[in-house]
This record gives sequence, C-alpha cells and structure tokens, in this order.
Amino acid sequence: MNSINELLLQISKRAERKSSDYLVKSFVHLGHVFTILKTEENQIIYGRRGTGKTHLLLFLKNSLEEKNEIVIQADMRCLGSTGGIYADTNIPLSERATRLLSDLLCEIHTSLIEKISGNDICDLSLAAPYLDNLLDLSTNISIDGTVAIERSDGESSENNQQLSGSISSVPLFNVKGSKQEKNSQIVSNKNTTSGKEKLKLHFGAISKSIKNIIQLLPSNKLWILLDEWSEVPQDLQPFLAESIKKILFSIPTLTIKIASIEHRSRFRMVNDNESIGLELSADASTSINLDEFMVFDTDKTKSIEFFKELIHKHCLALDESNYCPVESNKFIKQIFTSNSVFEEFVRASEGIPRDAIHIISEAAMHSGRNRLSISSIRTAARKWYTTNKSKDINFCEEAIHLLDWIINKVIAEKSTRGFLVRADVKEDLIEFLYDSRIIHLVKQGVTAKNQKGKRFNLYVLDYGCYADLLSTKDEPKGMIYEEGEYIEIPLIDYRSLNSSILDINEYKKTGHLPLVQSTDDIYLQTKHNGIRKNPDNEIDISFLDNIGVDFNKLKVKETVYIPIIFVGLILRLKLGHTQSSGSEITHVFNHYVAGIDSHKKSNNISRALRDNEIVKSESWLKIHELKNGNRFSLSTGWEKCWDEYFNTYRLIE
Repeated sequence: MNSINELLLQISKRAERKSSDYLVKSFVHLGHVFTILKTEENQIIYGRRGTGKTHLLLFLKNSLEEKNEIVIQADMRCLGSTGGIYADTNIPLSERATRLLSDLLCEIHTSLIEKISGNDICDLSLAAPYLDNLLDLSTNISIDGTVAIERSDGESSENNQQLSGSISSVPLFNVKGSKQEKNSQIVSNKNTTSGKEKLKLHFGAISKSIKNIIQLLPSNKLWILLDEWSEVPQDLQPFLAESIKKILFSIPTLTIKIASIEHRSRFRMVNDNESIGLELSADASTSINLDEFMVFDTDKTKSIEFFKELIHKHCLALDESNYCPVESNKFIKQIFTSNSVFEEFVRASEGIPRDAIHIISEAAMHSGRNRLSISSIRTAARKWYTTNKSKDINFCEEAIHLLDWIINKVIAEKSTRGFLVRADVKEDLIEFLYDSRIIHLVKQGVTAKNQKGKRFNLYVLDYGCYADLLSTKDEPKGMIYEEGEYIEIPLIDYRSLNSSILDINEYKKTGHLPLVQSTDDIYLQTKHNGIRKNPDNEIDISFLDNIGVDFNKLKVKETVYIPIIFVGLILRLKLGHTQSSGSEITHVFNHYVAGIDSHKKSNNISRALRDNEIVKSESWLKIHELKNGNRFSLSTGWEKCWDEYFNTYRLIE
C-alpha cells in the first residue's frame, strides 16, 4: 500500500476522538458558516449525523479558548448516571424533565470547577461559595407528602475488672499480676421520613448563581456548547428548552450553541394556545443548517472544493513524513486516476463528510498501491451503504417497504434518481429515511409545470441505492446488463422531474411490495426505460504527472492550445475514439484534466482549431474536412512529438 493510501485509512471517523491540534488542522471552512457561528448569539446548528456538527463545535471551542474565553461543551448522550430514566414513561414527565435539567446543571457545575481550579483563571476562594450554592440549588430535594420522624435512643454500659497474681516461694522470688478493665456505652438515634423525594429547582436563584460565577471569569463571558441534543427523548425536549431559556438565556454574558438533527428536534410545544420551549428565530437563531451546503447536486463547485479540502487537510494533519503535497490539486491527482473519479467520489459522499471518509478509506484499503478508480469508489460506496446505512433502517419494516416502493417508482419507472414530494405533506417515514441518509434533500420549494401553485421538496436517492447500476465490467455483481449495453442512471435534471412526483397516499393505498423484509431483499428490476450507452473505458491520466507544472498555464510555441488539444486527443483515443470534434476535445479535457479547478476550464478549443495557424500546422494533428464540420485525430508517430515536447513518452505507451 502506498503512503497516501495509508493516510486515507487513518482519517478519523469521529471528531471527538481526536486531539484539538488534529481538529484544527483538519477543519475546512464552509463559506461563512464559522463567521456566523462565532457571533455571541444563541444558536441552533442543524445537520444530520456525520455532517460535522461536533467538529464545528470543537473547532469553535478551540478558537475561543485561544482567546482565553471559558467554554463548556456537554454531550447530551452522557448526562447523568441513570440516563435510562429519561425515556421511562412510567416516571411522570415533569419528574423526568427535572432530573434531566438537574443533570445538565451538575455537568455545568463540574466543568466550571475543572476550568477554574485547573487553569487558575480566577480566585477560587471567591468562586467557591457561588459554585457550592449552584450545586445545592441544582440538586435541591423536597419531600412530597407526609413527613414522619422516628427517634430511638439506646444506652448500654459494660465494666469488667479482673486482677490476678501469684507468689512463688522458691529462691527465685517471682510475682505475677494482671488487671483488665472494659467500659462501653452505646447511644443510637434513628430518623425515618415517609413521603416522596422530589427535585425542586428555583430557576431565578440558579440563574443568579451562574451570573455571579460568570462575573468572576475572564472577559465576564461563558460559552456553553450542547452537542447531540437529538438524543434527548422528544417529549422532554420542549421542557428542557423552556428551562434553558429561563435559566441561561436570561444571562446576557452567556452564549449557548445547540447542535441537533432537525427532524429529531422538538424545541417547542403548543397546547391550548400556551407554548413551552424555544421559539426559533425569536429566542434562538437557526441560521446554520449543514445539510444545505455540500450536496453535489445542489452546488457541484462548492461540493467539489469542500471535499477536496476535507481529504487533503485530514491527511496533512496525519502526515508526519511529508508524503502529502502542500498543494491540494496535486494531492488529488496522486489519489485518483482522473478528475472524473474524484467527482464520482464527491457524488457518492452525498454531502456527508463522515460518509466521504468511510468511502475513501474503504476504497484505499482495497486499492493497495494503486490510485483510486471508478470501480473502487463504487464498490466502497455500495459496501458502506449495505453494511452501515441501510442496516440502520432494518428495524423499521414500514421504512423498508417505502424505500422499496420509491426505488422501483423512481429508478425502474421514471429512469431518474430524483423525485418530488409535496412540501405541505408531513410524512414521518420520509423524514426517517432522510435522517438515516438513505434519501437526501436537494432543494425545497420546487415548482412543477403540471402542478401550478403547488410546492415540492426535491429528494434524491442515496448513491449506494443504485451503485450497482453504475458499476463497470470489473464489478458485475448485481449489474444490469443487456445486449452489451449498460443502463445509465441520469444526473439530476430539473426538467425531467415533472413526471417524478411521488404521492405518498398512493403508496399507502397500494401497500408495500411483497416478500421484502430487509434492505438486503431490495433489488432493481432488469426492465428499465433509462438511457442506454456503451460504457467509456476508465482511463489513467498519470502520463501528465511528469510535466511538473500547471497544465493550464503550459505553453508550447507561445500558445496554451497545443498542449491542451494534444492531451485532449490522447484522452479521446484512450476512450476508444479515433476522431473528435472541437467540442468533444473541450469536454474531455475539462472533464479529466481541468475538472478540479472549474475556473481554469478551456472553452476556446474549437476556435483555436479553426483559426490558429500554429496549432493547425502541428505534425501530430490530422484534420479531417467534412461537410458537417471538421474532425481531428492524432497522426501516425504522434508519440515522438509528445516525447519531444514533454519527455514523458514512456508513461503513455
């Protein structure tokens, strides 16, 4: 295995398991997200599992601590020693919510003690009374019911004395004696209470105690970061949110950030015109949603740039032997056989950083010393889907049935992987599949020409659902193959989605397909109406490596078009095409060479082939004049020209 692939295997799958130094080095800035996050406003950060919420909070924590600000981070999964009681419906809701709040306040208290005593940030003697008061208030117990006190006193005493002696008349005079005395007294008191102990928390007093502590801290500020909010039972979330609002939001020098999964969050509950909890956008901002930023079909350029930096920075953070190029584009070229393979990897990640890390690690493990290819990416994506993501929904039979129905409706009947669902329809199973990363939300508020006045949400099926359809001939397992042709799953095309509207009520009426009990049973029918095409050969562009400069800036005979057209024709030849038009050369060059840096793409190749006499006179270029436009190919002996220009003949034999 080569050194870069070894680094890919070591990339951390979970942010909380790595050091702060690693987290800082591997952090990728996503637009203005961090700028918004570090504002002193109470905020909620939405994002599904694996989107980087924990990494974002840890990076914020590290950045603030560098400024000597005090930050407390609490994992809601780990609160209390008897966390199971929170979900025990046999315990009254009010009692469960109070216990949860008490555990959170105790966690804040413990963290404050560690910060103050461990870092000497303020006078502990001044803070200690307030800290003790906070603990007392957070664990205050009252007795609900009758109080009975039983007192029993008892006393006993014992006094033993013993004296013994002996005198011997033998010449050796000997006297022995001993005395033992024992006294004991026992007094016992017994207090018994009858009634039920209940936590009784005074919000105003707790808030005042925390405020007093904050006034002793540097900058008189405190940040509290709550991670994994969605792990709190949903029936408790509004009550905990209400308590946090009254106790913590009322302190102007305290800032709270909450990371949560949107569809598993319930910050507010309204009953009989009375609301409990946080009113989003009023009490707390929800301006950060990580699900919106990185999906390939939402913004291809932004998604490619993010995942390029993600993999590069993680490897740089792990690289102790300087194997990684400092320049990210060179790094990507060392990992993937071509830019199209990298784009396929980004598409397979579906905007989820954790999925991307698992996929690339799996692909690197099976690639050994080789660069990552299309087949390795598709195999890794399919394996990650089947062994992890799809298994998460197998406990919900109805979700499996719905997924089977969607796959057959969308891919088998509609020949697309995208579908529309009415925006005003709330369907728990759709949200469950979305939370499980089986389907992905691309855009909200989409309109369809044949459904005027109605709004839809655009979803796409996860890459792993149809990875077998995209497999090359090297991965025939589960492949749809018919008469030498492969079925192509088209990219998202908004124009094709007018007929891809799924009516969930139709599913409920028709019921699920038979015999499907788990995601392992779901398969794609071999009868499809999708576009068919012969697969392009997967090509390796490593012959460009030894050029050693930015290919887009390389000039031969004072023009950039000689090397661009030259390499474009070689790529077309590797794909099995002996002749090419100017637009086809442009497409293949942009796809395989300039794809990573979209701003460097070439668009004037056809004009150069038509008007540039220096290019047209090249001996390696053969021009075929046809009625419907010229076509171009490589002349016999073109290899010598390439060797003369670039000295890489041995790499392209």
